[in-house]
Amino acid sequence: MWHNFGVIRMKKKITIGLFLAYILFCGFLFIKNKYITPKQPSLQSEKVQKYQKLLGNAGLKGNLTIYKNGQRIWQYSTVGDANSSYLINSVQKELTGGLVMQAVSRGKLSLNDKINKFYPNVPNAQNISVLNLLEMTSGLDPAGPMGDAPYNNDDANAQKMIQDTHYNEQNFGKWDYQDLDYILLSHILEKVSGQSYETLFDNMYVYPLKLKHTDFVWADQQKLKEINFLPSGQNIDMNAIHSLLGAGSVAMSNDDLYKVSADLLNGKLLSAQNKAIIYAPGNNPSHYRGGLYTKGDYYESNGNGCGYCNFLRISKDGKVAVILQSMDSSRYGDLSNAADGIYADLFGK
Repeated sequence: MWHNFGVIRMKKKITIGLFLAYILFCGFLFIKNKYITPKQPSLQSEKVQKYQKLLGNAGLKGNLTIYKNGQRIWQYSTVGDANSSYLINSVQKELTGGLVMQAVSRGKLSLNDKINKFYPNVPNAQNISVLNLLEMTSGLDPAGPMGDAPYNNDDANAQKMIQDTHYNEQNFGKWDYQDLDYILLSHILEKVSGQSYETLFDNMYVYPLKLKHTDFVWADQQKLKEINFLPSGQNIDMNAIHSLLGAGSVAMSNDDLYKVSADLLNGKLLSAQNKAIIYAPGNNPSHYRGGLYTKGDYYESNGNGCGYCNFLRISKDGKVAVILQSMDSSRYGDLSNAADGIYADLFGK
């Protein structure tokens, strides 16, 4: 009997102890939420209504996300959800620019290197620099396909592209937007590193930043499902995607794209000095370098292809951004204007 009574008293003590621990834990959460955890920023209701109407009129079939001080303050999806990933097309060039600057910082490459150092059979290679490629002032343009069909390997694609490359002397030193320049940069990166572009990309971005909704579009269907890849409904020619190495072959969600872009600009992935070099206003009327257009106090990047269109507007310190991705590129102009209008309305120009 006394034994049973002792057990009962012990159980009561344990119950009271657990109850007190629960009260203390609840008190901690209350203090943390009220006084310690910063309040999550949000968008005013009138802005929400205004932007929803704007995006509806622009024909958004995807996702727009707004970021402030590194946090998502509003996300609006008409198709898919916040984790949906899209082929980012030419927005990838910004990330290729980051890889180039990483190679420069490691002494593997110089912006002044002439490309005959890597591919002497490129027309006028002895005069075209890595910087010309970054600013799209090389004078090069494709006179045929930019890779093999069917795809065999990156080296074969590089040789096929070079074989079909034309040099336009009148355009040398002048800005002429060509995917070819960034594709060639990607092959140069492979040559100087001894690694595939895909490996370089994963090691600089995917693994360190723990990106969960990013991969190359040529990944298998299970992997594309895992990253929530949103098909546009248009057929994607994988031979063409492989030929766009470094210039339009990656799928990313808005959050992953923001994380990478912000960390390229805030010192986490590139030093302030290297960021200032690679994303400086280019020596061309469009102020293009490293995959970004300099627009006053912010950067801009755009993508269009395979039914997708993509728009990045981000401050130079990476703290604020508007990212819009859609699986209907037929409304490219309207959606570009919507991204511009929302960024200007919130953060000025």
